[in-house]
Amino acid sequence: MTGSPPDRWTLIFDGECGICRRSVEWIRRRDPEGRVETIPFQDPQVPRRFPEIPSERFSQAMQLVSPQGERWEGARAAEELLRLLPRWRGLAPLFRVPLVRRVADRVYRWVARNRGRLGCGDHCTLPEG
Repeated sequence: MTGSPPDRWTLIFDGECGICRRSVEWIRRRDPEGRVETIPFQDPQVPRRFPEIPSERFSQAMQLVSPQGERWEGARAAEELLRLLPRWRGLAPLFRVPLVRRVADRVYRWVARNRGRLGCGDHCTLPEG
């Protein structure tokens, strides 16, 4: 890893996507210890902090970076996030059930590819500020 590792877990997401922003708000509400920093990939600090992550990866899937510099993306990042959230840890082992991870990966990729066409209107729009 060429950039310096973050002090805490960092979730890099599409800040222009209503689905992504809503998901980040869900995570923030369930992270009472503040273990996960969330930052949109459009933030100019992202390429400087994470130069080892190719820029196209940010628009394809959320990226989760551990304090040690390990990285997961997409559904695999969601699995790791569940492990970090106190009341949701018990769901992470479900990804070990045969076919669950494969299905989760496919669903994640489909949603990521189609998020602009999913009609994500007012129900996904977060208030500004």
